[in-house]
Amino acid sequence: MGRLFKRTGNIEEYNMIVVTSGCSFTNCGMSWPYHIEGHEVHNKGEVGAGNSYITRAAIWQCEDLLSRGIPSDEIYLIVMWSGINRKEVLSTNTNPLHSDYISNQKDRWWLSNFNPNIDEKDSVWLKSSIPDMNWSNQSVCDLFEQHWKHFYMEEESLLNTFENILRIQRYCKSKNIKYKLSCWQNIFNKYSLLVPKGWKYENQEMFSQEIWTLTWRDGEHWKDDRYWPDEMTDKISKDTPLLKDLYPQTQHLWNMIEWDNWWFYEDDQVEYGGLSEWVVLGEKHNMGMQHDPAHPSEYSHEQFAKKEVEKWIC
Repeated sequence: MGRLFKRTGNIEEYNMIVVTSGCSFTNCGMSWPYHIEGHEVHNKGEVGAGNSYITRAAIWQCEDLLSRGIPSDEIYLIVMWSGINRKEVLSTNTNPLHSDYISNQKDRWWLSNFNPNIDEKDSVWLKSSIPDMNWSNQSVCDLFEQHWKHFYMEEESLLNTFENILRIQRYCKSKNIKYKLSCWQNIFNKYSLLVPKGWKYENQEMFSQEIWTLTWRDGEHWKDDRYWPDEMTDKISKDTPLLKDLYPQTQHLWNMIEWDNWWFYEDDQVEYGGLSEWVVLGEKHNMGMQHDPAHPSEYSHEQFAKKEVEKWIC
């Protein structure tokens, strides 16, 4: 039995050990995990993390807690999935370029180890984040430039994301760990759009999950009251196709997902919405600040923790 800390009527609420895993929407400044009250929180979110890394980090942290004698019914796992297109590569000291990858001493967002006992001089994960990401390490940029140009396939990325979702689902069921899954935004629909004239990358097709980065880099077209340019607001729609319908060999995995353990923001426009849609469309908050329109503000994170996340745990 979990550690009882409050009883309200016939409802018992427990002080749980909460494990969170995700990308920068889970760990960038004072993100929502840091606003969860009444529970012990282990946040494994990482800036730029993709869904394979998010899965590995979540399972590692849960296993670490179990190995220390924490009962599984006292653990609550929350995963906030990132964009399907992100990629991680493991580099070890047997790699001739390994020392180049870890050389910078500041702004080292491209490096991560979910196991803190591993020395990056021996082994470290390199994160692509999004296409055209300008990490301050040219060797890492060159590595992922080749990936985006020659190896990236949306269908494979979707398969990998579904497989990671099923890994978490199967792991939690096998260990009797309660869990909740969500997304940083809708990652299941094909939000493709044409970049408007006058913007960087104009007339190129782009996934909507890249639009925050577009506005961030473009600078001149940033809007302080929304996270889309004017011409793109209508792209948040239930009319856009689901990716699983575009790629039939992913549908059997989609059908295996247990949706009862998910949280989505939904309204008359949006299905499968995530934190982004909740912030901008649900709560009508500004998305971040002008120097970083790509992420919710601390206030939005705090409200999300209070209004949504704490209800899942209790």
